[in-house]
Amino acid sequence: VKHGSVRGEGESPSTYSIVNDMKRTRLFVFLLVLLPMAVWAQDVDRNETEQVATERPETEKSEKNQFFLWKGILWVKTLIDSMAVATVDRSYIEQPKRPWAVELRSSASQATLKMESDLYYSDDLSGKFVTRSDNGFSTSLGAWLGYRGYGYGLSKELSKGEGTTHSFGAMGGSFGINLRLSTYRSSRPDVSTSFTEESGSMVESERADLDEPIRVRSLFIDGYYMFNGKHFSYAAAYDQSLIQRRSAGSLVAGAMYYHTSVAYNDDSNWPIILLMNNVGKIKFTQANVGLGYAYNWVPAKGWLISVQAMPMVTLYNKMHTYFYDVVDENGTNIYEAIIEGGDEFIENIENVNWKVVDWESTTKTNRLSWNVDARLSLVYNWSRFYLRLYGHYNRFVYKNDDGNGRLTDWTGYASLGFRF
Repeated sequence: VKHGSVRGEGESPSTYSIVNDMKRTRLFVFLLVLLPMAVWAQDVDRNETEQVATERPETEKSEKNQFFLWKGILWVKTLIDSMAVATVDRSYIEQPKRPWAVELRSSASQATLKMESDLYYSDDLSGKFVTRSDNGFSTSLGAWLGYRGYGYGLSKELSKGEGTTHSFGAMGGSFGINLRLSTYRSSRPDVSTSFTEESGSMVESERADLDEPIRVRSLFIDGYYMFNGKHFSYAAAYDQSLIQRRSAGSLVAGAMYYHTSVAYNDDSNWPIILLMNNVGKIKFTQANVGLGYAYNWVPAKGWLISVQAMPMVTLYNKMHTYFYDVVDENGTNIYEAIIEGGDEFIENIENVNWKVVDWESTTKTNRLSWNVDARLSLVYNWSRFYLRLYGHYNRFVYKNDDGNGRLTDWTGYASLGFRF
């Protein structure tokens, strides 16, 4: 007996060896097959271990970043909450418990642009051309969302005109900052022409119907500082992130930046461009500072009437004027064409396909001037809701060698807000 096996009868030693060799061969083949699989399993296990080790720092890093981001948000939130009431007298000014607010806003406004240019034909004949354009009695509807007076609003015009207004605001205990972007188009400006000669004067007025409207775009930024921020709240009057409990007034310092672009440089507007001494686009920028007074009157619980008036001095007043030439299809200037064609050409001048092309631009810094900023607000507060009626008026003037103008802007808001 060898290795626990019994050799059977008639089985030769050579046959026994062959059987054992076959068993060993099968075991060897099995090990050859198993070895790569074992190596592959070890590689997979090692790769998974390395992947987990690699992902763990990335996950920890992401979690740390999220932690610091959230911590930063909480820090800003705490700063906003504390800034509004850090120095106020709580017997005069109250902070609502619910910090968020959403408003439904409806507004009515009118922006009027008046432009004048002097017309000179000869020593005996001169005149003045005046255009007055506005966006009509414009009404719009929009919404505002904010936290403790920091928010954004958007309004779209509902009337016949085309206009959009974006507004941003930030209110603190003693300060207020507002930003407004607005656009409007006017297709029917009032146009008047007056001539003066030795025999007398003549005035003609009409309402033009333009194929391409006059386009007005405005950027308006203003900021205020209240010297009596302990008892007077600007936010209580204009965004209700605070509530005025007792009447108080304050001296107010303010600054205002205003930039406006007025363009009517389309081919179809060539008659107005000629009458405006070839001016087709104007950009003017103003920076103002002023000192005024504001008063919050609380006639009864929940009610507030706020009035603010501030004369302002215009320290920076720059104007860019863009001139355009009117030419026909051959590039001939309209004045040359009139001289060559005579009276017969003038009678058919509207049948020519006139083009408006760039000519030149000038920049002029105007002298020191003045401005005015006036505001009025009526507010009623419930526990969660509030209602605000609010209006403001602004006036801006410009002047250069080719003409002068004035832009006036008044807006009235009606807002229904909800705190949460």
